[in-house]
Amino acid sequence: DRKVEFGGSAVHWLQPHVFAEMQRYGKGFEEVPLVDLDATNVMLSSGEVRRISPDEFIHEYDSAMEAFNSRSKELFPRPFSPFFNPEVLQLENVSAADHIETLGLNDIQKATLNAELTLYGGAPTSEFSYTSMVKIYALAAWSYYAFTDSEKHYKVSDGGTLGLCQAILDHSGAEVRLGKVVSKIQQDRDGVQIATTDGQVVSAKTAVITIPTKVYDSIEFNPPLSQEKQQFIANAEMCDAACMFVRFEENMGNTFSFCDDPNPFTAVQTEHFDDSTGTIVKVTLGRQSLIDMNDRDVVAAEMKKLFPDATMRDMASYNWVADPFSKQGWPSYRVGWFSKYKDMAKAEGRLYFAGGATADGWHEYIDGAVESGIRVGREVRKAMALESQAGVA
Repeated sequence: DRKVEFGGSAVHWLQPHVFAEMQRYGKGFEEVPLVDLDATNVMLSSGEVRRISPDEFIHEYDSAMEAFNSRSKELFPRPFSPFFNPEVLQLENVSAADHIETLGLNDIQKATLNAELTLYGGAPTSEFSYTSMVKIYALAAWSYYAFTDSEKHYKVSDGGTLGLCQAILDHSGAEVRLGKVVSKIQQDRDGVQIATTDGQVVSAKTAVITIPTKVYDSIEFNPPLSQEKQQFIANAEMCDAACMFVRFEENMGNTFSFCDDPNPFTAVQTEHFDDSTGTIVKVTLGRQSLIDMNDRDVVAAEMKKLFPDATMRDMASYNWVADPFSKQGWPSYRVGWFSKYKDMAKAEGRLYFAGGATADGWHEYIDGAVESGIRVGREVRKAMALESQAGVA
């Protein structure tokens, strides 16, 4: 009898674009249990579980994250201009795993750091761009505390993410057509025609495309998208992540667990606990393909490794990778592809491109999506004003 969010939910006042929208529509913050932890676990890559005190857990994770991001202010002095320091481009081919190996971490530090980065990459850290992660850290004022507070501590109150989206939609007055699957987008000198699988065609002067990167291949573009965009679509993102919730009969208090790759439950965080409900945990899977999230017995067996004395009562999951209108988790960049997001953001004729993957800032968050919308709205207004002026002339 509790609402949960399977999609993007993390927000913070350090994320300026989504915070501005929350302010615009009077939305506040709902706190998720994150501080004052009662118990913490670390599962090593071998599957061994270390049950350590919250103080030790925080200290070791803090040390590992600060070591990984030690150059964040130097590399990203202006995080929303990520290539202001040209050295960032020179580090394009360094993976998160490459950098971890240079840090001399102990077992707990390495496991917590590798788990966090597997979560952000939605892939093994050998595939995840080192610099793209450091940029996100830099956006949180180059601070470990601020970064942790921004990534897992708060979500939107008063209806959650859906409530914020609904408020934006209601204010816009836009027409929405649900259940219409786009099959083809064609443009010429005068306009754009968007065809749907049920035979409808929508004509407009321009089109803004906001779909997740992996969905582009489901649509025929005429003329075809640029080679740079096609290469980005095929190679740049690899997020295999998903989300699920599990309810236990027992009140286990406020718990947090990190599980190093290749264990399937990357992060397990208490969402709610009391004596009547028991404990509800949110499980983030950096690599959902490692487990069948719909197999109750398999999920229960995996949970027993972390909580051997707990009784699993309910589970609910959603696999965004299997969804044909998503095909991926959040935007994350493969090593060697971070700088190429600029190619994905470039307008092509009358087509304009938005979405979190095209953002300069918090590209893995709701904030990045909002940022991209602001940018593309500005681009369209400018282009339409120039076209109108030319028509009058």
